[in-house]
Amino acid sequence: MFSNAHIVSNSFFPFFLSCHIFSMMLSLVMMMSCGIMFLFFMNGIFVMYLLLLWLKDIMMEGVSGFHNYLVDAGFLKGFIIFIMTEIMFFFSIFWVLFNKFILESTQWGLGALICGVSLPMINTFLLLLSGVVGTWVHSKSLSSKKFKFLLMFVIFLGFLFLLIQMYEYKNLFFNMGDGVAGSLFYFLTGFHGFHVIVGVMLLKLSFLRIYFFNYSLVNNFFFDCSIIYWHFVDIVWLLLFLLIYL
Repeated sequence: MFSNAHIVSNSFFPFFLSCHIFSMMLSLVMMMSCGIMFLFFMNGIFVMYLLLLWLKDIMMEGVSGFHNYLVDAGFLKGFIIFIMTEIMFFFSIFWVLFNKFILESTQWGLGALICGVSLPMINTFLLLLSGVVGTWVHSKSLSSKKFKFLLMFVIFLGFLFLLIQMYEYKNLFFNMGDGVAGSLFYFLTGFHGFHVIVGVMLLKLSFLRIYFFNYSLVNNFFFDCSIIYWHFVDIVWLLLFLLIYL
């Protein structure tokens, strides 16, 4: 029954990627306690680089015809488990937020302003717009030129969100060292920003695969997962916006 299932070749990417993720977490602690930022950013670059190389190998397997329906079913199960772990991760942080501050009615404020408009409100609009456009793009033909343009527009909105988030960080009246509230605020928004970076990277890879005709109307699993992940990022930001900024 399972004789046609594809067994992937040996790869060192999962091992080295996990090592660099662990090293990145250690360097994050060093950055917050000692102010050493170089190691954290270097490990982050290595993590992104190894992830891209690993995804490249997986894509080459798919282009070579090794990804049949049994392999896709395994990918789907792995993706569902991954999303569940992400949900539990953010659930634990939101639980701390609710337990420490929401019940005590602590006022967080609206964050930085630009031209009298709240930056978090602008970012909320950008992510909601990107989610709507992404959903519409997902329902269109992969070969349409309009499809490619709209997908690039979604990627642009993601980059714009990150730029506004960085501008807000520079103009806030508190920092990560201002007690539990400051640490929790930057932890939540920072990790969400990291997930936005991952989502933008996945959408960009999907765009490149569409551009080089690596997708078909039957096998476009990677693009489906990228859009679902982007919707997950949107939902987390909506919860974050409602609980922290409002």
